[in-house]
Amino acid sequence: MSVYPWHLPIWQRLQQAKADNHLHHALLFSGEEGCGNEAFLEAFANSLLCLNPADDGSACGQCRSCQVLISQAHPDFMAVKLLDDKQSILIDQIRELNYFLGLSRSYSLRRVVIIQPAERMNINAANSLLKSLEEPSADTHILLLTEHPALLLPTIRSRCQSVRLFLPTHQQALAWLQQHSLQHSVESLLETALGRPLAALALDSTDTLNHRTQWLAHLIQCLQGQGNITDISTQWEKFDKVQLLDWQFTWLKILLKQQAGDKNTPISPELRDLCAVLNQQRLFSMHDKLLELKKLSTHPLNPRLFVESMLILWQA
Repeated sequence: MSVYPWHLPIWQRLQQAKADNHLHHALLFSGEEGCGNEAFLEAFANSLLCLNPADDGSACGQCRSCQVLISQAHPDFMAVKLLDDKQSILIDQIRELNYFLGLSRSYSLRRVVIIQPAERMNINAANSLLKSLEEPSADTHILLLTEHPALLLPTIRSRCQSVRLFLPTHQQALAWLQQHSLQHSVESLLETALGRPLAALALDSTDTLNHRTQWLAHLIQCLQGQGNITDISTQWEKFDKVQLLDWQFTWLKILLKQQAGDKNTPISPELRDLCAVLNQQRLFSMHDKLLELKKLSTHPLNPRLFVESMLILWQA
């Protein structure tokens, strides 16, 4: 069963609902990317289609249904995703889905559909799905996955049972990451990935962590009145402006939690230099000023001037 440890309570609750014949026909799963949510939905869909599931509800992997699903030719399963060259899930895709739901089952006990990312259905596609949600076919389950449930139509949300896939605890994420051979500090990876373990593992094979550490070092230089803003901005002008801003927001959030007495949020040694010299009032002020600057982050402004503006905030 490819379900991560932090998802086991949700898995057990859904399997119990399935055993009691109380499983809702439409389930709206929501959670942050980088936590294995796609794997959870895939494993759950497999368990619904399997003809001989294990005691924990997971698919056997051996029955006819499992074998056909592995070959991606299961007649009772359909996945609706973004097409390669499209930014939205289109109405034609949902019309095809509605036709699929009207067919009789081939040999599985249930018909299963996955829609992800659900919030990317355009308005026409979402409206087209409503009838299938309102008048579900027998023994059919529609599984929707989204990172942003608020972006879905209220009429879609109201017809689904909501299932929140929470972030793992820090200890759960830490224990899972420590099972892998890593190049970087586990704590630094988790901090950079905002507690998302799969995202942290992906970061380990990139230069992102090194860039982030260097950017923090330059901010600390500015804060201490050292370094030349023009020289530093020259190094970062071609870097993603939104990424630079997001790293700063993450650090400010961690520092604010620390100053509020939160002992559960780990703090890296590099951040302690900031924590020592920035009081709570200054942290809130920095946060507000960076929010104003973020409004301009997607505008075609001079990149070097934009980075200089960020650095000046820390030097002020």
